[in-house]
Amino acid sequence: MQRLIYTVIFYIALPLYFLRLIFRGFQNSNYLKRWPERLGLSNNSPSPEKNVLWIHAVSVGEVNASIPLIRGLLETYKNVEVLVTTTTPTGSKILLDKMGTRVKHQYMPIDLPLFVKNFLDNWNPVALIVLETEIWPNTLSLCNKRNIFTSLVNARLSNKSKQQYLRAKNLIKETLSNFDLIIAQYSSDAERFNELNTDLEIEVCGNLKFDQDNPEEMKSISSSIRESWSDGKTRPTLIAASTHETEEEFVIESFLEIISKSEDALLIVVPRHPERFNKVHELLEKNNLKIARRSKKEEITPETQVLLGDTMGELNFLYSVSDVAFVGGSLIDHGGQNLLEPASLSLPLCSGKSLRNFQEIADELIEEKALFLIERPDELTSYFFSLASDINKRDKVGKLARSVFDKNRGALERINSLLEGHLNKIVS
Repeated sequence: MQRLIYTVIFYIALPLYFLRLIFRGFQNSNYLKRWPERLGLSNNSPSPEKNVLWIHAVSVGEVNASIPLIRGLLETYKNVEVLVTTTTPTGSKILLDKMGTRVKHQYMPIDLPLFVKNFLDNWNPVALIVLETEIWPNTLSLCNKRNIFTSLVNARLSNKSKQQYLRAKNLIKETLSNFDLIIAQYSSDAERFNELNTDLEIEVCGNLKFDQDNPEEMKSISSSIRESWSDGKTRPTLIAASTHETEEEFVIESFLEIISKSEDALLIVVPRHPERFNKVHELLEKNNLKIARRSKKEEITPETQVLLGDTMGELNFLYSVSDVAFVGGSLIDHGGQNLLEPASLSLPLCSGKSLRNFQEIADELIEEKALFLIERPDELTSYFFSLASDINKRDKVGKLARSVFDKNRGALERINSLLEGHLNKIVS
C-alpha cells in the first residue's frame, strides 16, 4: 500500500521534477538534454546475443568507485555488455571519459512503473548492481517481478539518512527485501540497514573507493608541472577540493592571510558542482586575486595566485600538484566529500567537522593524526603553514594518510567474490 501511495504522489509531483531539471539547466545546459532517457526511452539498444549487466552509479563519486568493478566484470564475463546509468550529466561525463565505448550509458529512468517498464523492455538486463545508497521502490519491485538479480554494493547509510528512511519504514523495508544481495561498507552501515529491515542478511566489504589506483607516472609528471609554474622553486600549494556554497569564502579569507606572509603561495579551488564554476570565479575576482582557469588552459605564471579547477575528471591530478588538501562539504551540514583521493596521494588533510558520509574513514584518519579538523579560517592558515614550511612533517603526515588508505584496500576482491556466486548462474 505504501508503494502505491508513493507512486501516486510521485506521478502528481512529476511536473516539479521537470521544473527542477529546467532550473538546473540554467546552470548546466546538459540537464536540458536527453530527457526521453529519463522516461525510460532510448535511441540505443543492447548488442545481439549479449547479456546486459546494469550498473547504477548516481553521480561522480559512485562512478569513480564503480570503474574498477566494471573493468573486472568485463574481464571476467566476456559475453556481457555493461550498461551504466547515472542521474547527473557530470557522472555521465566522467564515466564516458574513463570507459569510452567499453560501456553503454543512459540516464536512470524516473522511478515510476511506466518509465521503468520502458527501460526494462528495451535493455532486458539479467542483473542490476546499485552503488552505495540508491533505493528506488518501483525499480526494485519490477526487477524482482522479472527475476532480475539485484545487488546493493559498497552500501553506506548514515544515521541522518536512516532517520529519514524510518519515516517510511514499511516502504523501505519492502524495498530493501527486493535486493538479492547487500554488501555494506562497514558493520555500522550494516547495523543501520538492519534497523530498517531486521530480516536482511548483509555482507561487509569495506569501501570500494579504496581500490582506485593512481597512475605510476603521476608523481613525476606532477613534479615537472609544478616546476613549470614557478622560477624553478616549487610553490607551497593549498588545494580546496569539492567546495560548496560559502566554503570558498572561508578558504579565500584564509588564503589572503597566507599570501600576506608567503607571496609565492598558490591556491587551487575545485568547486563540487560545475554550475558554480562561474560564480566562484566572480568571487575570486572580487577579492582581487590573480586567477588562471583550468578550463581555458590559462598559463600559470609566478604571478598567478589561484588556479580555478573548473573542469571535470581532473581532481586527482590537481591533488597531485598540491601540498595540503582541504576537503569541502564539511563546513556545512552536507556530511563531507571523499577523503580517500587525497589520502591515496599521501596528502595531509584538513576538513570541517561535518563528515557523516565518510565517518569511519574520518575516524581512522583522525586517530592516525592524518586529518585535522578546522572551524575557523585562521586554523586553516596555521595548519597550512605548519606543513608547508616543514617538508619532513608534511611527508610524515602524508604517509600516515596513505597508510590508512592502504590498510583498507581489498573491498573489490570481496565484492567480486560475493557477486560471482550469483552472476555465474545467470550469465551465459
